[in-house]
Amino acid sequence: MNDLFCQQLMGNFLEYKRQGRQNFVLDADLVDYVKGKKVQRGRPWLKCKAVYVPLNINGKHWVALVIDLVNCSLIVLDNDVRLTKPDDIGDHVRPFCVMIPLILRKANKFKHLGQQLTRPWSWRWPLDICAQTRRSGDCGVYMLKNIELHLIGLPLIENMNDENVEYHRRRYAIEIFYGSMEP
Repeated sequence: MNDLFCQQLMGNFLEYKRQGRQNFVLDADLVDYVKGKKVQRGRPWLKCKAVYVPLNINGKHWVALVIDLVNCSLIVLDNDVRLTKPDDIGDHVRPFCVMIPLILRKANKFKHLGQQLTRPWSWRWPLDICAQTRRSGDCGVYMLKNIELHLIGLPLIENMNDENVEYHRRRYAIEIFYGSMEP
């Protein structure tokens, strides 16, 4: 997922709160994300166990948000828990907890989730699974690496640290550069 998805979801959440559940009309673009139509190289969420979302907290800090489609919950992967107050994390994650079930229900492909589509999902912010940085400005690289490691099932805390962050920063820069040259 991309940051535009987050922005659209947040905007829809504010409308949902303003209009109320009965009068709210969900933006069809959000459903297109779920169907794999809105993201380059996107895949339908029905074929996924989890969806990874880069989430910016207060314009200052990047974390990875894991939308767990198996357990119907959200997980925040945060490499610098000192920077963020629990209320700030909650304020940014709760809209996803409310909107993801609504989006999945509207996509009309997730009936197997049953009652999980009728109520907000839970979320957690485990403080002990991500390596914690001691430097400022590395949260974007940590966020990307945490997504990569979580996706392939490797421990986050053992495979990312301040000593190898520059290597990963350069590697991502090269991948982005050469990836942008593909037809």
